[in-house]
Amino acid sequence: MTSTASKDTNSALVGIRLGASNIVVAYFKEGRSETIVNELGDRVTPTFITFNDGNETAIGLPSKQGLIRNQQNTIQWSPHFLAKHDDNDILLRYYKQKSPINVTESNNRIEFSLTVDGKMKSIHLEIIIVNLLNYVRQLILSVTGAREVQAVLSVPHQMTQTINQDLIRLCMKKSGIELHSIISDACSACMAYELDKDGGHVESHILVYRLGGSTHECSIIRAIGGCFQTVASVYGFENNGDAFTDLLTDVIADEFQKKTKSDPRLASRSLLKLRACSEQAKHVLSTTPVTQCSIDALHEGIDLDCNVSRLRFDGVANNLINECLKPIDVILEKAKLQTDDIKLIVLCGGGTKVLKLRDAIQDRLPNADMLSSINGDEVIALGAARQCYIENKYAKVQVSKDDNQFERVGVRYFRSHLITTDDQKNEISDSDIDDDDNDDEKENDQLDIDWDKHESYLRKLNLTEWKDQDHYRVLGLAKLRYKATQKQVRSAHKQMILRYHPDKSKRIESERFSLITHAFELLSNPTLRRSYDSVDPKFDDAIPNPTTADNFYEVFGPVFDRNARWSIHQHVPLLGNDETSFEQVNKFYRFWYDFSSWREYSYMDEEDKSQGQDRDERRYIEKLNRVERVKRKKTEMTRLRNLVDRAYALDPRIKRQKKEEQQRKDDEKLRRKQEVDKRKQEQKQKEIDEAKRIADEKQRTEEEAKRKQDEAKKEKDAQKKIIKKEKKQLRDLCKEANYFNDKAAAPNLKQIEQIETLIEYLPVDDLKILNATLQEENADKRSIILSEIKKMDEQMQQSRLELSQQSSSSSSTTSSSNSPAAIKWTPEEIELLVKSLRIYPAGVQNRWLVVQEYLKRSGGNANRNVQDIMQKAKHIASGKKEVDESAASLDHIALNSHKQSGIAETEAKLNAVTLSERDEETSVPWSVDEQRIFEQALRTYPASLGASRWDQIAECLASRNKKECLERYKELAKMVQAKKAVNKP
Repeated sequence: MTSTASKDTNSALVGIRLGASNIVVAYFKEGRSETIVNELGDRVTPTFITFNDGNETAIGLPSKQGLIRNQQNTIQWSPHFLAKHDDNDILLRYYKQKSPINVTESNNRIEFSLTVDGKMKSIHLEIIIVNLLNYVRQLILSVTGAREVQAVLSVPHQMTQTINQDLIRLCMKKSGIELHSIISDACSACMAYELDKDGGHVESHILVYRLGGSTHECSIIRAIGGCFQTVASVYGFENNGDAFTDLLTDVIADEFQKKTKSDPRLASRSLLKLRACSEQAKHVLSTTPVTQCSIDALHEGIDLDCNVSRLRFDGVANNLINECLKPIDVILEKAKLQTDDIKLIVLCGGGTKVLKLRDAIQDRLPNADMLSSINGDEVIALGAARQCYIENKYAKVQVSKDDNQFERVGVRYFRSHLITTDDQKNEISDSDIDDDDNDDEKENDQLDIDWDKHESYLRKLNLTEWKDQDHYRVLGLAKLRYKATQKQVRSAHKQMILRYHPDKSKRIESERFSLITHAFELLSNPTLRRSYDSVDPKFDDAIPNPTTADNFYEVFGPVFDRNARWSIHQHVPLLGNDETSFEQVNKFYRFWYDFSSWREYSYMDEEDKSQGQDRDERRYIEKLNRVERVKRKKTEMTRLRNLVDRAYALDPRIKRQKKEEQQRKDDEKLRRKQEVDKRKQEQKQKEIDEAKRIADEKQRTEEEAKRKQDEAKKEKDAQKKIIKKEKKQLRDLCKEANYFNDKAAAPNLKQIEQIETLIEYLPVDDLKILNATLQEENADKRSIILSEIKKMDEQMQQSRLELSQQSSSSSSTTSSSNSPAAIKWTPEEIELLVKSLRIYPAGVQNRWLVVQEYLKRSGGNANRNVQDIMQKAKHIASGKKEVDESAASLDHIALNSHKQSGIAETEAKLNAVTLSERDEETSVPWSVDEQRIFEQALRTYPASLGASRWDQIAECLASRNKKECLERYKELAKMVQAKKAVNKP
């Protein structure tokens, strides 16, 4: 046959099967139809479309896989609604069971309500179909390299009516696909098996059984002379491929529930995961006896891991298979035919892969031959692609209208209905009509038969062992063998009849002519021929086993070329040469490691199933035969695997690739090591810089603290001088005035003591004011001094009165929440109290009043009374009750000492004054931090160091000299001795 490439190189001739569940596309090239593989490597594309946010769409397998999380914006099975069904209510009810999307019909328009971008959105069916067809068109152009697409669309029989084609043709036009015609699925399936080439005039009936994912269809085709007529058709939604998936879903769910006591079917997400796994397991069980099902976190975080056998699946599917056979009975009754009237069974649709269903159909129609060698998913698209080629071939001629209601498909139909004029006759005969005849002549030229040798070969054959003969050699096709076309087989058979038929020649016995008849019956039947080709006696199964890679391509190349014929998939990658890219080499080995062989061994069955007396015996024979086939299939796959393993082990390109890969890994490892070393070095340098920065910062902080300490000390010294100056000025003034006593009178010691108390009692600011007042002219110094003394006495008297009142009501005030005794002493107040007790030792007149005033001026609680102060002082002196509070106060002081400035602390300390010159010369009290450092230094530098000990201790205290450290040590020693003396019984 002439390829279309010479006629229209810019157009791709394709067949499109627009099913409810899947889309399959095939194109005609170089005399044969081939299925187009999508970008994911699949031959079948689900009709799922997801409308995402931002007007983005996902089509096919990505949309189906995202159904779990995108149920509200994913449309499935939309081609269902292309036809105007009489039972639309049943379709809508069926669709609502499968999808949460609402479907409405108004004014003959189907709309889907989706949730996109959080808003409800209605999308018309036309938009969905156009999106699907646009995807198909882009896929075709990318695979074929053509600029235009010409197509034949295959749909269920009821959609081929004129009233149902308007929307389909509109969508095809909008998508940019030129539509030749719309044909039924049943006719497409017959076209795939080239049943239209039968030029005989014997009438036969063909049962086309299609079981799709969501629908089923059963049609009877009347075939005569290569022309088809649809006698009857049955279409429905129940008992479809999804029903088998549901059965398997229940089996797996029950197994999961039995183990975990939880049902995954109760959660929608878990159910969708389970259905996806069940659908995959259903396809696997059509080729293997057992499959494993695994799903991570199927339900409530529990994983699924179980095995399902084909035997168990067949057991639960018994009732459903019986239901699937009912359409056959219905259509036979509708066509008024008997089971014996059906001569051929054509299976199509993914659901027909279920082996037990095939056996049941065969048992239901025992006298019919079953055609199932082509993948059920692809057979319709392949037939439509062939029809597209035929229509394109006869596009230049006119075809007469058929009065016998034959379908407008097949080469015999067009050749028998041509209308030619005198102007077109020569053109048509040269370009189109005679193409097949010319092809026949060319093919006949290839039948180079040596008749003498052939006749000698026929005479040597054993008549009783015809099954072991070389059927290709019997028909004179020994050179072509499996490459021989059906035309060549028929042509060879015609030549054999003309030469050896008993009515025409006596060259061989009539019994021996039956060998030719057996060979033709086997090779003309695609199924039987396929089984014979699988065990071709001339095929070389040997595998080379060289020990070196010498002449690798010459040794292994022909072997792979020879075994490529068994591949289910077309375009088998070849071994290549030393210049082949690594990508192609890896693709080659991936393909051969996942090699799918169509080779089967039914021809070698020892027992003939048809010889069984009843159904049970036939099933038993088939079971035995199937076991042997599985063994031989396993041996074949082992042989191919050994071939690939040996080639992979010796392939110089793989060795070179591994070497380069190892070098790359070593380089990457070295680079990472260098990066790690560099990061470590940078981290180390960063730590050094950080340590240096911290050291510099510490040094600056210490220098700043020392500077502030020096300034504070200077300011403290200045304050001390001011205090001493003001006190000395007041004393000198009182002394010059003889303490305001009469010159002749004896000194009044009480008045002198009061003046001294006043000097110590008044703060420095009051002292300055008092000295300034006394320096004024005409100032009555005596009256001013006496007035201040009187004011001081009144304040002290008021304090005594409060003390006596508090003493009389101590019991009641203790329980009162507002009593001063109930006020808790803070660590700061305790520190001030300890400090005031050192400044005002026992013997100072009105000592407790002076201490009270000191606490008020230094920031203590103003509500503290003398009794509370005396009680607290006793507790501190006894050390029985305030040890923990004192320790806490020291910790608190140490914690907050770094927050307070040295100047503020010095000013607080300068508020305390002494009674005498001895107190004026006393050093500043030791802080908690100084005391802690001093004790640590005493432990660090023991007395064994001698005179240098105190120099080293003084170096630890920047604000203290050696003399002050010695005095503090003596003071602490006296305090320890005094405490020991008190504690003695």
